[in-house]
Amino acid sequence: MGRRRLALAALAAGLGLVVAAQRLAPISGPPLYDGVVVEDEYKWLSPPAGYQGGAPSAAATVPVQGGQSPNVAVATSEQPPQAQVFAGAGYLDMPPLTTSISVSIVPVQPAAQPADGVIAGNVYRFTLTGQGGAAVSGQASGGVTVVLRGPRSLPAATIERYAGGTWTPLATDPAGVSHTFTAVVTDFGDFALVAPPGWVPDPPASTQPGAAGPAAPPSAGPVAGGGPPGGAPESGPPLLLIGGLAATLALVVAGVVVWLLIKPARPVRPAREQPSRRPPRSGPPARDRRTRPPRPRR
Repeated sequence: MGRRRLALAALAAGLGLVVAAQRLAPISGPPLYDGVVVEDEYKWLSPPAGYQGGAPSAAATVPVQGGQSPNVAVATSEQPPQAQVFAGAGYLDMPPLTTSISVSIVPVQPAAQPADGVIAGNVYRFTLTGQGGAAVSGQASGGVTVVLRGPRSLPAATIERYAGGTWTPLATDPAGVSHTFTAVVTDFGDFALVAPPGWVPDPPASTQPGAAGPAAPPSAGPVAGGGPPGGAPESGPPLLLIGGLAATLALVVAGVVVWLLIKPARPVRPAREQPSRRPPRSGPPARDRRTRPPRPRR
């Protein structure tokens, strides 16, 4: 069997292992290739009953060099952050002779409620100033964005800015993370996510059914209904063991395939040359003793 056939056979065996592992321990959804983001519970400035408080602020001082506004990236400390501001180099309008920009993001109480919906989460006050306290603004060409994350299960929301006693909606796009949205801004101030009228946040994850809690002590014997001791449901195949075996076998199959594809072919040894026969010697042919005449008797 040639190396190509062996490689194809190894690949087929690996595919069979993947199918068998999926049948024994099926995956409910597509795998994640960029890691898993562990999302913090939303932190409120004034938490409703049962929700988590302690919404943090953020502050930073960014130096200015060469008279051009620097890159700015400041965010609160949650994972993912609940409030962020980004500005590309050269996209901020600064007072003359500005040497540094002070950036602050602070959760504040709303001065008023929007007329087109309800505030979903906190109101955040974004402030950018020069070293003397003069306001810094964004250019009309764009390049400055505000990002806000709301509580869990937030539907499509709009980032709005409060100024002059009125909430003004901004062009808002999803940020690629659940219940997180972004908007391009030119002026700073108070921003919030505004959800449709009647929206209420889901219960905290710690109070939802199925949330982790204190483990009940196991009972001494089987529970009613024939289940295993402790009331634990009967489990299927050991998923970690099956996954580990499948991963190990997949690595072995991949190694065999690579070895078969890159292994150099065995060189063909040339046939040994037969020694040439010596040519017959020249001269009179040798006499054959069998043909020599008999010697006469005396």
